[in-house]
Amino acid sequence: MGLANLDNEAQKIVAKYEEKRASVLPLLHLAQDKIGYVTPEAMEWTAKWSEVPVVHVREVVTFYSMYHQKPVGRHHIRFCMGTSCVLRGCETQLAYLKKKLNIQDGETTPDAKFSLEEAECLCNCEAAPMMQVDKDYHVDLTEKKIDQILGGLK
Repeated sequence: MGLANLDNEAQKIVAKYEEKRASVLPLLHLAQDKIGYVTPEAMEWTAKWSEVPVVHVREVVTFYSMYHQKPVGRHHIRFCMGTSCVLRGCETQLAYLKKKLNIQDGETTPDAKFSLEEAECLCNCEAAPMMQVDKDYHVDLTEKKIDQILGGLK
């Protein structure tokens, strides 16, 4: 799972920024998209390209929930548990989703198709309840919508 084959893309990313350290987030996204999560080697690779200490990259990875430090399912579901979602009854949809996938927060299905993460807030309060599947937002959730979304991913 070497990252050397991403060096051309990394060079293009770094070239976009006046200061190389500004490229940390997009470099991490590139590495995670390739590997599936951010490995210690990916942190070192990012530090090299962005010319920042590895500890800085590690701080970024542990601060932002969008970066995974362990493998996740092919489809990663982040389910919003923010105030607006809770007020609009997200617990019912979350319970349905957990039962349907037979997993809990932080778990991955045995076939590695889905992983589930409860998120503090996904910043789409006007369309609560909502979840993010991979990079796509799904809003105004109902059990029927959840079935349609998951059915479209299989």
